Amino acid sequence: MTKVLIVDDAKLMHKLLTGILSQREVEITSAYDGNEAIEAVKKAKPDIIFLDVVMPNKDGMETLKELKLIYPDIKVLMASSMGTKEKIIDALRIGAIGFLQKPYDEDVLLSKFDEIIMKG
Repeated sequence: MTKVLIVDDAKLMHKLLTGILSQREVEITSAYDGNEAIEAVKKAKPDIIFLDVVMPNKDGMETLKELKLIYPDIKVLMASSMGTKEKIIDALRIGAIGFLQKPYDEDVLLSKFDEIIMKG
């Protein structure tokens, strides 16, 4: 079973992602900002993280930087409705393994998820 951490300040996004990912064998943990995400990673040890860019307290880019310092091999997929080219490039440079545009396209999301899991 694949352990997934969903980090987004919008509960609707958690519900949407959980619904899509329920088509796979996953165990989902949720966090609603960057600080919660750091704690959740320590406890849940997820295989993959879906991380929103825009959040209160600690945004996704700051959270990504911190996670990559602590866990260099962690797999993080960034997500945003404001996926500017600069943000995408920054996220990939910091260490994200991909970037998903919101609203989520179910087929694209599952394809990316499967690709990441297959690579191990």
